[in-house]
Amino acid sequence: MTCNRLFFATLILFTAACGCEQFQDDSEDPVLAVVGDQQLTLSSAVSNIPEGILRQDTITAIRNYQSSWIEDNVLIMEARRLGLDTNQELVNRLERLKSQLMLNVLKEVILSEHRDELEVTSEEAGNYYQANRDRFILEETYVRFRHMTANTRTDADNARRAIMNGTSWPDVAQRYSMDPERQIRESERFIPVSMAVPDLPRMQNYLEIIGITEISPVLSANGVYHFIQLMEERPAGDYPDLDWLIEQIKEWLYLEKSERLINSYKRNLYLQGEANDEIERTDIGSLENSVILNVLQNEEN
Repeated sequence: MTCNRLFFATLILFTAACGCEQFQDDSEDPVLAVVGDQQLTLSSAVSNIPEGILRQDTITAIRNYQSSWIEDNVLIMEARRLGLDTNQELVNRLERLKSQLMLNVLKEVILSEHRDELEVTSEEAGNYYQANRDRFILEETYVRFRHMTANTRTDADNARRAIMNGTSWPDVAQRYSMDPERQIRESERFIPVSMAVPDLPRMQNYLEIIGITEISPVLSANGVYHFIQLMEERPAGDYPDLDWLIEQIKEWLYLEKSERLINSYKRNLYLQGEANDEIERTDIGSLENSVILNVLQNEEN
């Protein structure tokens, strides 16, 4: 259990002891529900509930999980009563899922053991960018702009006036914006003009009309007052800055390294298996068509 989950578990037990009747069990791990021969404990519930949901409303999250667990296990108990757990098709599917899960876990183990050599540095990402710049040419105009959303027309007008008088954007956003942190953060990024304020086509049109540092008129939409200020523009055919792409390039290079490592690992295992006479391969071309058709027909039936 992670430190965060241990903290949540402690918080839950404390909260429960202070007033939740169904948790007033003296054991360290109370049983929350029983269906047939299956039981749900508090620790099991906590380990399966996302931390964000636990953080929002701990007791409600556990109660909802408890209800869901009971419903699922009632259905599972009925499936077993009908003998579905011994159905050959289900057994085969479970075996395939088990095999796929083992493959996924093995890959995670391999990548974890080679974590250091898979690390991608900023220098590597920069070299990749320089060697492949033509792959990143902008296909449309990109813009960096400020978008103000205010509760009232007065706030919007005051914010617009403050910017024109030289007040810094962070100060203006903190004072007048409905969502200052997000709008300050987004004002630092370049995005395609086609994706800018997509819910406000009139405002998007202004981005293609106004000049650098110019501010649009204030517009009202759904009870919110908006204006934008264009800060920078990159035309189609230009090259983006490396800092726009560096994290994405690092992710690409990490995936490439990971794939090469896994393929090399598989190749070595294959060669080892061949050397140990652990692998046999039938020539598919040597099988008679009638044999293949017979198997296919059996599968369809």
